[in-house]
Amino acid sequence: MYSTSYLLFQSVTAVALGDALGVPYERQKRQDLLENPIHAMAGHQESDVPAGTWSDDTSLTIASLVSLTQGYNLYDLMMRYSQWYHFGDYTPFGTMFGIGKTTEAAIKRFDSGIDPQLCGGTSEMANGNGALMRMMPLAFYLMTSPHGYQFNDRVAKIVHDYTATTHRHPRSLIASGILTNVIIRLVYNPNKYAMLRAVKESLDYYRDKTEFADEVALFAQLEDPHFLRQSSNSIKSSPYVVDTLNSVFWCLMNSEQYSIAVTRAVNLGNDADTIGSITSMLASLLFAPVTFPQDWLKALKGRNQIKVAVSSALLSNYF
Repeated sequence: MYSTSYLLFQSVTAVALGDALGVPYERQKRQDLLENPIHAMAGHQESDVPAGTWSDDTSLTIASLVSLTQGYNLYDLMMRYSQWYHFGDYTPFGTMFGIGKTTEAAIKRFDSGIDPQLCGGTSEMANGNGALMRMMPLAFYLMTSPHGYQFNDRVAKIVHDYTATTHRHPRSLIASGILTNVIIRLVYNPNKYAMLRAVKESLDYYRDKTEFADEVALFAQLEDPHFLRQSSNSIKSSPYVVDTLNSVFWCLMNSEQYSIAVTRAVNLGNDADTIGSITSMLASLLFAPVTFPQDWLKALKGRNQIKVAVSSALLSNYF
C-alpha cells in the first residue's frame, strides 16, 4: 500500500485530469469521437473554457475534501457547495459551470433552510451521477477511522447521509456505496480482482437490506465478467448512475494502463467529463503508481488549488 499522502494527491489530480479532458466533449456523439478520438486537452468547445479547465466534478471533490478536513459535518459540506454555486469557490477562474439539475435543486433547498440530509432529490429521475463524482474524499476520510474499515451499517450510513445531501433515492445510495467501497479496497489492494470483489461485497450487503433489495438487480451486471468484456456498443455513457458505473468499470476492465483507461472513458462520449473523472480517479489507484501524461498536467488549470486542499487535509486529524 502506498502512502495516504501520495495516493490522495494522486487521486484528486486524477479527478481533475479526467474531468478537464472530458469537459470539451460532454454530450458529444460516440460516432463522432470514433472518427476523431480524444487524446489531448482541448478548449472552447462544448463549454467555452480554456483547455485544461475542470468542471463540477473537481470543484465538488475539492469542496468535499476541504469540508472533511474539518471533520464530518454535512452543514459545512452543503455550505461549501452553496459557495461554489453562488460565488464560484473551488473553481479555476471563479466561475461555476456544469452543475446537474438534481444537485442545483438540492443546494437551493439548503439555501432555503432545509436540513442537509433532506436536501437531495428522491424521485426516480433524481439518479444522476452528481453524488458519485464527489465520493473519493469521503473514502479517504473513512480509511482513517479508529474503528478500522469494513463495509457495514456504520460505514453505509455515513456514505448514505453524505450522498443524500444531493441524491436521496435508494439507487443513488447503492451506487455511492459501491464506488466508495471500491476506492478503499483498491487503496489496500490495487488489482482488478480486488475491485470486482469490492463490488460483490457491496451488493451482498445491499441484498440483505429490505429497503435496498429491489434496487440491487440494476447493478448485478457489474458482477458479470462477460458484461464487463462486451463491446463498447452495448455501454451507455449517460449521467444515470447505473450507466455511469457500467461505463467506468467497463473502461477499467478493458485497460491495462492509466492513460488508456481514461481515454477510453472520454471517448465514450455523452457524459465524458464525469465518466472520465471517475475512471481517471479509480485508474490512478488500480494502476498505482501512475505517471500522468505531461501534456495533460501542463495544460491542467488550478493545480495550486489541488495542492493546497490536499496539503491542508494531510495536516488535519482526518486524513
